[in-house]
Amino acid sequence: MRVSKYYGLKIFNDKAEYVGIVNDVVLEFTKGDIFGLAVGQEQGIDNVAIPYSDVIAVNDIVLVKSQS
Repeated sequence: MRVSKYYGLKIFNDKAEYVGIVNDVVLEFTKGDIFGLAVGQEQGIDNVAIPYSDVIAVNDIVLVKSQS
């Protein structure tokens, strides 16, 4: 998947709770891997970063592990 396809995707956790939208992708340049996803830029949603290791699946939405 192209990195540009991540922008604007809705993010939900594995408890079906809405987390936010992807507003940036953090890259690890030496390995060429995705390091994390920046989430936020919506009314009432804090800007947070989600480590890419917490991403379970990506398709029409991003599914991530819940924090608890």
